[in-house]
Amino acid sequence: MDMIDARRAELGISYNGYELSIDLAGDLLDFSYTDAAPGESDDLQITLEDRENKWQSPEWMPMQGDSIQAEIRTIGWDNPGEIKRLPLGSFEVDSVAMGGPPDTVTIKATSLPLKGTARQEKRTKAWEKVTLRSIAAEVAKRAGLKLTYLAPVNPTYERVDQTEQEDLAFLYSQAKEEGIAVKVSAGQLVLFDEFEFEKADPVATLTRGKDNIISYKFDWSAAYAAYVACEVSYTQAKKKQTIKAKYVPPGAPAIGPVLKINEQAANEAEALRKARKALREKNKEMSLASMTLMGDTRLAAGVTILVSGFGTFDGKYLIVSASHNIGSGGYTTNISMRQVLGW
Repeated sequence: MDMIDARRAELGISYNGYELSIDLAGDLLDFSYTDAAPGESDDLQITLEDRENKWQSPEWMPMQGDSIQAEIRTIGWDNPGEIKRLPLGSFEVDSVAMGGPPDTVTIKATSLPLKGTARQEKRTKAWEKVTLRSIAAEVAKRAGLKLTYLAPVNPTYERVDQTEQEDLAFLYSQAKEEGIAVKVSAGQLVLFDEFEFEKADPVATLTRGKDNIISYKFDWSAAYAAYVACEVSYTQAKKKQTIKAKYVPPGAPAIGPVLKINEQAANEAEALRKARKALREKNKEMSLASMTLMGDTRLAAGVTILVSGFGTFDGKYLIVSASHNIGSGGYTTNISMRQVLGW
């Protein structure tokens, strides 16, 4: 087979605005990109062979804050001559390590801008008469990120306190209470409702014995499915009125323990929404799975897939995180996922 037609994967790298793919190709030992789970930022790692001490020289040595843009390209991977691209986004170098012999240089980079204050600076602030989106907008600005707000609701708060917390940690905890996920990717601070992503059409069907599945693992735990419903109650001190709401998901057993929480709610509709979100947080970890496959550019955090040929574990899954790796073993993809709840 001609090299032009050979099935292969390539790494495209732009470093501080300069195309560096060819320079990297000859020295590349290993590359990994992690499309992280909510609450975390994406990252990449490049390990280079450096027998001639090029990458550790002053002219070539990576520096903290250097910018990297990357993409994975597959040529003839599924069909002869077909080219597919997986853009990975923008990253900043946050650490470099050199070891040996033989000498190697490892570059690590993150999608979270290093010059921003969202990750390292702890802050104490009283947020008054704000929405979740306005909090996120201020955090994004301080972090040097663009806000992408995809959640269908925008909760309002009379007051919330940030006490000696980093911005992103505070935002993540506040959003999690609302059932909204937070992620830093490709220069964006993204807030989204995982349920909305669960409803999306699957990007692929992975079938045992048919698709290129290298390994797999499925875990089912009743500990995450113990509750059949959730009840929220809140007593408004000024009005001396108790607000209650109970959420029972479709298809839930008629008998079983009820998760009971006391949480502030302005009205019954808000209490019902909070009950559903709390129950989802408890139950969504019930059925987890992971797979290693031959590289697949379709697989990314936040997309859904169908799993087939695994009996009880068949069904629709949401990918929570994905790792794409290029090295001596070729191009592989690792995914962590959970079965969708459907409510």
